[in-house]
Amino acid sequence: MMQLHVSHLNMSLVDQNLSAIEKIPPIQRRRLSHLAKLALNSAMQTLELAQVDYIVWVSQYGDEAKTLKILEDVLSDQTPSPTQFSTSVHNAISGLYSILCQDATPATSLAGSWSDGLIEAYAWLKTMPKAHQVLLVYYDEALSDLYMEHQPFSAFALSAIISLAPANLILKSSHVAEDLAYQQALAFNAFWNNHNQTESKAWAKC
Repeated sequence: MMQLHVSHLNMSLVDQNLSAIEKIPPIQRRRLSHLAKLALNSAMQTLELAQVDYIVWVSQYGDEAKTLKILEDVLSDQTPSPTQFSTSVHNAISGLYSILCQDATPATSLAGSWSDGLIEAYAWLKTMPKAHQVLLVYYDEALSDLYMEHQPFSAFALSAIISLAPANLILKSSHVAEDLAYQQALAFNAFWNNHNQTESKAWAKC
């Protein structure tokens, strides 16, 4: 059981105006995938409100549409684009953020869930005494229906500032992996914004 402080939770959705990424030059912004735009917008919106010592990027599937396009090119005897390959890896969005925003804040990219990101943020804060705040960004979009794991849902990104004190969230480690990763992130957003709900299987407000 871990105690954390969560603040500045915000979500970027497909039908929203992604105003934060307008700071990125148009020629570079146009090259971003839709998922990258959502993730960067959510991160940049949150960072307008606070400074952080570390960034945790988390996604279950990442920019899988780019990986699928590479595989389709290989199957049709086409040479995959080097740019497409370099931006298909799981930490690509983290790297794009660092480059486009000129931000050298240490970061890590996880293939996992929102709670996995909370655990990573907690571990960083506990092992780095001089660190005070972590930006946690979760982002995902549905896999193509070619995949057995296909689950239809709209792409989104969820971010928050994580610190240790004063704690306002308890993470119950025995229940962190019961849902699909995207379902867990959406469930946390609903839980956190429901002022009448103080406890769930995975989390409790304190």
